[in-house]
Amino acid sequence: MWSSSVVRQRVGVRSGAKAPAGRVRSGCRRTFLTAVVFLMGLWPGVKADTAHGPAKLDKKLIEYGWDVPFADFVRDHIREMEKRPFDGLIFKLRGGGKVLVPTPWPEKQFAADFEALKGIQWNKFTDNFIIMWAASDQDWFDDAHWAAICGNAKLLARAARVGRCVGLCFDQEPYGSNPWAYSRAAHRDAKSFAEYEAQVRRRGAEFARAVESEFPDAVILTFFQLSYFGSLYKPMPPAERARRLSKMHYALLPAFLRGMLDAAGPGLRIVDGNESAYYYTDRNAYFEVYHRIRQGARYLLDPELEARYRDHVEAGQALYIDQYFALRTRRVLSRWMPAEDRARWFEHNVYWALQTADRYVWCYSERMNWWQDRNIPPGCEEAIRSARAKIDRGESLGFDLAPAIAAAKAKERAEIAARLKPRTLEVRRLPVGVEPPVIDGRIDDPAWTAAAKPVEFVPLATQPRKLVGKTRAWVLWDDRALYIAVRCQEPRLAGMKIVGRERDDPVWEGDDVEVQICPPGAKTAPFYHFMLNPNGVAWDAVNGDEVVLGYDPDWRHAVSRGRGFWAAEMAIPWGALKMAPPQPGLKLRANLCRQRIQGRELSAWSPMAKGFLEHDLFGTWVFR
Repeated sequence: MWSSSVVRQRVGVRSGAKAPAGRVRSGCRRTFLTAVVFLMGLWPGVKADTAHGPAKLDKKLIEYGWDVPFADFVRDHIREMEKRPFDGLIFKLRGGGKVLVPTPWPEKQFAADFEALKGIQWNKFTDNFIIMWAASDQDWFDDAHWAAICGNAKLLARAARVGRCVGLCFDQEPYGSNPWAYSRAAHRDAKSFAEYEAQVRRRGAEFARAVESEFPDAVILTFFQLSYFGSLYKPMPPAERARRLSKMHYALLPAFLRGMLDAAGPGLRIVDGNESAYYYTDRNAYFEVYHRIRQGARYLLDPELEARYRDHVEAGQALYIDQYFALRTRRVLSRWMPAEDRARWFEHNVYWALQTADRYVWCYSERMNWWQDRNIPPGCEEAIRSARAKIDRGESLGFDLAPAIAAAKAKERAEIAARLKPRTLEVRRLPVGVEPPVIDGRIDDPAWTAAAKPVEFVPLATQPRKLVGKTRAWVLWDDRALYIAVRCQEPRLAGMKIVGRERDDPVWEGDDVEVQICPPGAKTAPFYHFMLNPNGVAWDAVNGDEVVLGYDPDWRHAVSRGRGFWAAEMAIPWGALKMAPPQPGLKLRANLCRQRIQGRELSAWSPMAKGFLEHDLFGTWVFR
């Protein structure tokens, strides 16, 4: 998830770079289609102009967070709890909740929970869920493990039925041992990813049958499903998709869902809760993810499962109160918002989440407690009630969030940029009698040691301060070219994400190094932009308000790998930069950057705020 949002942030308009003009037309078309579909009432939650159908669509807002209560607390406080603006909640049992742990639970340890469940008198809260967690060191190929797991699933399903819940909430995020990562699987050396997928699919079917044996019409609310795998929603050979999937943190999760769909009876529903919606700032993101869940997910399904997916999977949405009200320890965008704009952001997201969910929206929080009336941000509850009232009356939201988001981003960046000190580098000329470096990726030529001192990269201001993958670079020149070498420390070479096979493929979606150089005298965009991935695939363009890929200079580059590192060498002729060889004293604004996907690390020679395209923060090269 991280990678998609960060890549969008750091590449800006580059995501549409293959056809800049087409990208603009596509954006206009999308806006037009969204408006047409919205007006026709075809999106979920939008009232259609018809004499038939319900007075309003049945949308449900569900509470969950670190304040998650036990069943006996719910029993004892339900009347007070139902005064909050929700339709239900997610709660837990004292008997247990880590459903994939391969140890059978004795039924007697849930005796107190069952008594409490029988005593809950639901009224306003119509849609409630019992939580179950996925962290486990179980073995997918161990039948005894899975006999225990299915028994545990039956117990939780029975509890949900006894408590008159609508179903179970399955949090697949592993707070502990990760059962979904093929890279850490017990038999990875002996069994292929395809073999693991087949086995996990069988276990998914067993799991679904266990739940349905106790609760045939259960809703299984998940915080994400196939919405997590958006980077795979594109045409590619199935083998390549499987290769990429096998390296992901949740590599085996789609196979588990396929198994659940194989076994699903007519009443079972599975909600893709789209946890990524936590961070949305624009309504279009909700419509786009709805399309991904409904259409894009087909890339991860067998054709025979498409109908079952349509019948059993619903699109949900998510809200994250701490994000909107600056309750997180991280410096989130709301930190730069006044209180009224924080509440407006939350109301905006409640409104559009409910509009675009098939039924369920879950509202998450950490540093507050709804049920003990503790640390609830000012305007938080009022924002929920306002958004829901507008939806119930069929009204528009009534305000545009974009100015508030833009103002906050401007304040954030200004504050960060004010702390940064752009660097200056003296770029030395190749000494007389020293041959130019051979561009083979090895960085072992006398030129590098004779003419240049290495410079260290630093993390971006919004990144963790310690880099796992440290980076050094050398820069030198002669009358023919500018020479650059970059050495990238990489503890796990096999784990690198490498994207692209041909020139101008989207190498920025994976590990890469980048060079940005402004023309002589220029202080702003456009600038010349070069990229190279660990396989030596290059991308080059003139980058500014638009990306000009027609810029295809004749520059040389090569890469190599060694123990614990990969390296790149480049020679960029002065003609490629549309300039004559520099005179001593010439200054160019420039930067060198690296993206390391495994560690979620963005680093640069001259410090940047949030991304690689912030040309006003480039450093200065002084030629000597």
